[in-house]
This record gives sequence, C-alpha cells and structure tokens, in this order.
Amino acid sequence: MKKILSIIIIFLTFIFLYFLQVNFFTWFNIAGVKPNLFIILSLFVGIFIGKTDGMAIGIILGLLLDFFIGKAIGINATTLGIAGLLRRDIYKKFFKR
Repeated sequence: MKKILSIIIIFLTFIFLYFLQVNFFTWFNIAGVKPNLFIILSLFVGIFIGKTDGMAIGIILGLLLDFFIGKAIGINATTLGIAGLLRRDIYKKFFKR
C-alpha cells in the first residue's frame, strides 16, 4: 500500500512539474539554458526511494516525456534513467553522515 501511494504521489508530482515546465519554464532561461525539473524529480526519487526505483521511475517518466514533448523517443528516458541511477554518487558527495 505504501509503495502504491508513493507511485501515485510521484505521478501527480510529474503532472504538476510537466505543467510548470511547459507553461512557465519555456520562457525562463539563464544564459540560454532552460532548467529541467524532471531531472531534479528523478534525482530525488533515486535519493529517497532507492537506486533501482529511481532508475525505473526515471525511465518511465522519460518515456512519458518523449511521447508528450519529445522529438525522438528514448532521449529523455535515457537521461532521466541515468539521473536516477547516479543517486549514490550524489548522495555520498552532498549528504555526509
């Protein structure tokens, strides 16, 4: 039950970030670079849920992004999957116990 609830929350967060990305961040850029909120979501899922879950969620959300706004299928899925997989390195560098 807890796993299903977390997946529903991640999916609702994805929908919210999708509307933010499409409506607000299309005109907001810093030196010509647009921020990508989905990479941040993938990293958070990887850090707080787990490496394999972060990679799986990153690939699934990346495929959804490719179907919605992508020109080539697989680019966002690969990028978000790698971001979810790299959580161990990021976690060790920024969060010391």
